[in-house]
Amino acid sequence: MKSTALSAAKLLLAVAALVFAVAWLSGGCEERVPPGRVERPAPPASGEVVSVVEKTMPTFESASGTVASEIETRVSSKILARIDAIEVRAGSVVEAGQIVIRLDRRELQARAREADEQLAGAQARFELARTEQARLEELARAGVASTQELDRVRSEYRVAHADLDAAQQRLRETEVAVTHAEIRSPVTGRVIDRLAEPGDTAVPGTPLLRIYDPEALRLEVPVRESIAVTLAKDQSLTTHIDSLDLELEGTVDEIVPFAEPGARTLLVRVRLPHDARLVAGMFGRVDLPAGEQARLLVPPAAVSRVGQLEFVTALDDAGRPERRMVTTGKTGPGGLEVLSGLGAGERVAIAGAKGGPPP
Repeated sequence: MKSTALSAAKLLLAVAALVFAVAWLSGGCEERVPPGRVERPAPPASGEVVSVVEKTMPTFESASGTVASEIETRVSSKILARIDAIEVRAGSVVEAGQIVIRLDRRELQARAREADEQLAGAQARFELARTEQARLEELARAGVASTQELDRVRSEYRVAHADLDAAQQRLRETEVAVTHAEIRSPVTGRVIDRLAEPGDTAVPGTPLLRIYDPEALRLEVPVRESIAVTLAKDQSLTTHIDSLDLELEGTVDEIVPFAEPGARTLLVRVRLPHDARLVAGMFGRVDLPAGEQARLLVPPAAVSRVGQLEFVTALDDAGRPERRMVTTGKTGPGGLEVLSGLGAGERVAIAGAKGGPPP
């Protein structure tokens, strides 16, 4: 019995020791620290003292989109022919009227020669019919030729004239077809993609090249309908191209009057100023005005950082300093935004500034 009681007492002591160790390690034996405060010896409050300012400022909502060109052209062939050569590649800069693709023209040239020979035959038949009509009209005036013969030669003349016109039209068509063997760029711009290679067959209407105008770029952004309806054409908006670490002042060029049913967004196109570094397809963001909001601001120098933690030296009503942990937002013209840890009117010290705290 004594052995059993002793074992139970040891077990209870072991459990109690374990519970105490867990409570001590979790801070249960210490005084709780209020959120936003760090209880540790604060450095002396030396330097300029400023008050936390509450200021009503405009707020912005960021929306992301894609850089695209206002002018994008798909170059295709007007005739069915084999591709002999493609003079450009993706990234090439082309001028309007520049030859970009050459097609096999041998069959087209053969058709043109055939049409030329047909025209020569039609011209000869027309001359013969005109001569015959003139001779019969002269005989008819002399009373030698009959009216029936005169009607026949006049009909033959009209048929020959029509055949001559048709042969001339066929020749013009074949000559134009020969020019289609040289495909020219309709615009000045940069080649985005090359969709065919020499040896392929060019089919009318099937794109062979894609060309865009690099000087007419826009940022296309889906915007929440509640914000999109407040925007106006030519309104200035700040845009960001993250890959280039670039900030540009754009203007609203177009608001597509159709809301996506699922997302409840409208497509907004923001025209971008020309920059040689911009490329269609890049990721971009735009700052959209979303009303006003009260913000707490302090000078950026009032905040110190230890790793990822941010601290300020705050003064209480008696002027005693304490080190307080805060969370900050963006830095703007009025100062650094404080999201938590401080209240409006509280005083903070700027370490290292000349002067001292007020008495």
